[in-house]
Amino acid sequence: MPVPALQDAESEELSKQLYNAIMAGIEPDLLLEHIPYLDELYASESEAEHAARMKRYEAAYKTFDGELQKFMSEVHEEVRVSRRDALRAREIRARAEEQSTLSNLEQAFT
Repeated sequence: MPVPALQDAESEELSKQLYNAIMAGIEPDLLLEHIPYLDELYASESEAEHAARMKRYEAAYKTFDGELQKFMSEVHEEVRVSRRDALRAREIRARAEEQSTLSNLEQAFT
C-alpha cells in the first residue's frame, strides 16, 4: 500500500500536469513554470498594458475553469461507464456460475 505522503506528492504532481495541460492552450504566461517570472518579464509595461494583461489573465482563468469542469465531467462519465461495465461483467460471471451449479445439481438428481 502506498505511503500517504507519496500519494499526496503524486496527486500534487498530477494536478500540476493537468493545470499546465489545460492552461497551455489558453494562456502560456500562466503556466506554472512561468508565473514566478511574470513580474520580471513585464517590468517595463505601462499601467494600461498591465491592466489589459490582468484582464486577459482573468479571462484565461475563467476559460480554464470551464475547461477543467468539462474535463472532470468527461472523467466522471468514463468512471461511471467503467463501473457499470464492470458490474455487468461481474453479474454475467455470477449468472454463468449459478447456471453451472444448477446444471450440476440437475445432473446429480437425474
